[in-house]
Amino acid sequence: MGEFALQWLGVERVATADKRQDLFPAWTPALRQDLADETRRFFSHVVFDGSGQLGELFTADYSFLNESLAKLYGLSGVSGGALQRRSYAGSGRSGLLGHGSLLASYAHSDQTSPIRRGLLVRRTLLCQELPTPPPNAGSIPSVDATATTRERFRQHTANPFCKGCHQYIDGVGFGFADPGGRMVASG
Repeated sequence: MGEFALQWLGVERVATADKRQDLFPAWTPALRQDLADETRRFFSHVVFDGSGQLGELFTADYSFLNESLAKLYGLSGVSGGALQRRSYAGSGRSGLLGHGSLLASYAHSDQTSPIRRGLLVRRTLLCQELPTPPPNAGSIPSVDATATTRERFRQHTANPFCKGCHQYIDGVGFGFADPGGRMVASG
């Protein structure tokens, strides 16, 4: 079941995801493996030992963390390399959509991607297909450290050429942002 979860969500790519070392110094092969293991273990737990309900997959206030994952998520009280069931309390995360494997898989090497994350939700979870972007659709807005992610990507919905699709993608992708408007950890 855990392998199914990785494939269903497309997060098996976390094993090969590249991150800029100057921005993500903790990004190592061991951390990538831990992230995938967290998702495998959590999904299997919900199906076999938890409620078995879809809602728990997306709203659970816990996951299975080891020391390196707890540190990544800013949580304390976890030591060692073994995965342990722990609360996400205070981290702003819940369920599968808060897993670092998913967030890292649907991000760029140097920044988050509300577009990739919005498309994941639309295509994989809601089974909605959107048209292919036109060849002159543009590119990723440049990174401005003073701007929120919403401010950077506002050009998509402000431009009538882009709005046709981005009105359905961006808002969903912004749902992965923290209350300050910046994207949650895990790149």
